[in-house]
Amino acid sequence: MKSVKKILALLLAAVMTVSLLAACGGEPDNDPADNPSGPAPSVSSGNEEGRTIPEKQYVIGIAEAQANDEVTTRRAYLENYIAPNYNVKFIFSETLKDDSMTKTFIENCIDAGVDAVIDFKSTSGTMAQLCLDNGVVYTINGNYESHPELQTTDYSNFAGCVGANNAQVGSLYAGWLEENASEDGSEGFLISTSLASSGNTQHIEITKAVLEGLQEKYGLTYTKSIEELYQSTETTNAENDKGILITLYPGSPNKETWLPGISALIQTGDYGIFASSGQTYNQSATVVSEVEAATSKNIKVASVGALGTTLTTAFNTQDPLGNPSVDLVTVKSCSALTACLFAITYNQLTGYDKQMRDENGIPIYYNFNFIGVTSPEQLATMEGWDDRDAGYWITTTDQVDQMLGVYNPDVTSQTLLDIMASMTYENIKTWMK
Repeated sequence: MKSVKKILALLLAAVMTVSLLAACGGEPDNDPADNPSGPAPSVSSGNEEGRTIPEKQYVIGIAEAQANDEVTTRRAYLENYIAPNYNVKFIFSETLKDDSMTKTFIENCIDAGVDAVIDFKSTSGTMAQLCLDNGVVYTINGNYESHPELQTTDYSNFAGCVGANNAQVGSLYAGWLEENASEDGSEGFLISTSLASSGNTQHIEITKAVLEGLQEKYGLTYTKSIEELYQSTETTNAENDKGILITLYPGSPNKETWLPGISALIQTGDYGIFASSGQTYNQSATVVSEVEAATSKNIKVASVGALGTTLTTAFNTQDPLGNPSVDLVTVKSCSALTACLFAITYNQLTGYDKQMRDENGIPIYYNFNFIGVTSPEQLATMEGWDDRDAGYWITTTDQVDQMLGVYNPDVTSQTLLDIMASMTYENIKTWMK
């Protein structure tokens, strides 16, 4: 049944692409002088399922910070599913390593006549202002905590932000530690804090959850406050009254210096649990395996991740001791996150932005839950979820249409919040059967 649905989805995408070329002449409307909060577009004739496709084509730039499974899956979802179903063209960046690269990409997008930018790299009032000055809608994957100016400055072009339910993903780590750490903590704990010291909220929440989880499990007291520990920009031993070895290693996993530094620590053989606040299980897999082989010690690995071939390979690859090479990976639905970002951007473009704001006129922060994957068997039940190769998606037009004012004029921010909250493992498992 699932394979039939996949084939139908691919055929439908092909039919709609042909329809769009005929209806729009294959040419996007790239006039940057257009009001990004203008009236809703008219719609052309529907497809074979009775859906209508917007007649006006918008162009959206996607500013990416990484190059991994999540990015590849997101691009496939946008190009192969969202684009033909909603008559949108996307321009994708290369991997942006700093804010100056983001600024250059946005400037190039403006020159190309984009209508909006979705920023996965630089949560910034500077970028919002650049877009405002050029009549471009600005949306971010992130939150307001590090950049309160996005809430206090009247950026009329700012559509809002979508990010992780960081407390929830942190709780997945804490629960996993409670079940998997030893009774006395003698194995030693290595924590990759990633960009927690730079204010990255997700990395802070995961680091806090691990430190607080260890504190509660072993009844220990740290010499420094947890805030001081995660704010450290240098490798730090979290000294405590129980003498348990807990080492924090800061730094972006995207930097060339990250892997040599974390490898040197793992190679000491002092750590039995390695918990990372970022997606690093694939980078560290080789050194972990080598140390396990040399010491006959099982190093349990917890990491953020994404559905895709890398994750499947990790859970189905045994370490030298016969265990999966990774023990916990917290994953999100790439299509759910991307659909929500697209929806608030599109609603801003089509004049449905006011009903997407709070009572003070501030764009809403939308968050999504993660799923904790702990075994290859569980991962097997998720086969076909956000499958970029087959074009089989968790978040389909059934949900996206409800998020968009052009299809659902009564849409509000609560509509999107409810849809995102429904994206749980148990619900998705039911939908995807």
